Amino acid sequence: MSSRRQWIQWAGLGAASLGVMGRAWAGPFPEKPIKMIVPYPAGGGADQWARIVAGKAEKLLGQPIVMDYKPGASTTIGADAAAKAPADGYTVHLIDSTAFAYVPNMRKVSYDPLKAFTPLVHLGDLPFVLVAHPSVPVRNLQELIAFAKANPNKLNCASAGVGSPHHLIAEIFKQRAGISMNHVPYKGAAQYIADLLGGQVDLAVSTLGPAMPHIQTGRMRALAVSSGKRSSTMPDVPTIAEQGFEGFDEKPWNCFVTNAGVPAEALDRLRTAFRATMDDPEVLQALRKTGVEEVGRMPLAQISEQMRLDNVKWGDVIRRAKITMDS
Repeated sequence: MSSRRQWIQWAGLGAASLGVMGRAWAGPFPEKPIKMIVPYPAGGGADQWARIVAGKAEKLLGQPIVMDYKPGASTTIGADAAAKAPADGYTVHLIDSTAFAYVPNMRKVSYDPLKAFTPLVHLGDLPFVLVAHPSVPVRNLQELIAFAKANPNKLNCASAGVGSPHHLIAEIFKQRAGISMNHVPYKGAAQYIADLLGGQVDLAVSTLGPAMPHIQTGRMRALAVSSGKRSSTMPDVPTIAEQGFEGFDEKPWNCFVTNAGVPAEALDRLRTAFRATMDDPEVLQALRKTGVEEVGRMPLAQISEQMRLDNVKWGDVIRRAKITMDS
């Protein structure tokens, strides 16, 4: 055999060996930081929940989880970015009812709300609280309704955006109460909380976490919570149902997802880490302190079906109530 032919054979064997060794040396997923898309600005409830969960999950995964804030368009900017990310497991998204149930029933979105995402774990249910600036002369819902009827379109009510859970809860309450209030949309809690504290708006429908410190100091007044039973973190605040609106029980929910098509190895690794995170007692306690209820309770197998059911349910509610993106 000529030396040239031997060299070619050795080179071929060497390349093959390097290929095998490369595959053997390639570490298991993940090998680089993971991006977590949060569809609200920093400083709000979603930011709190994402950081609590990421702080534990990244230790289990062995790689940092980096926050990527994409607020706007009623959370659909974040959902669109997550849906279009490479299907490699390196993008995780905190998604709520807005992106898969509310907005898709109000306008066309650039992603399929029921096919673009693969669930990782349920975060929890989110009771909301209706809060007022202390200058508004009301202390309960009956007083609010009386004041609103005596002063039509005088009150301004803030939310985290058109089509957000905050917005939908306010619209349903207004319809059942027979009152009118001006809707003032913001990008997230940090912004509407600041304006409510400053008196630029009169009321807000808010997640519990951002509002609780200001309720406790008296800088805003809690009128009611939206869930069917009182919140464990604010047990002294009555529900909307208790105050004359039987059956009112609105508590949107969040979950962590990755985009569709992620390889099985990466998907299993993510699900295992996020499930273990939600089972951690310290994480559970931290999330409950921010107002999240039923932390991680929905089984993984149920999440996709619940997303589908909610999409149908809210489509019916939105059409019957004639709620639009201009409400």
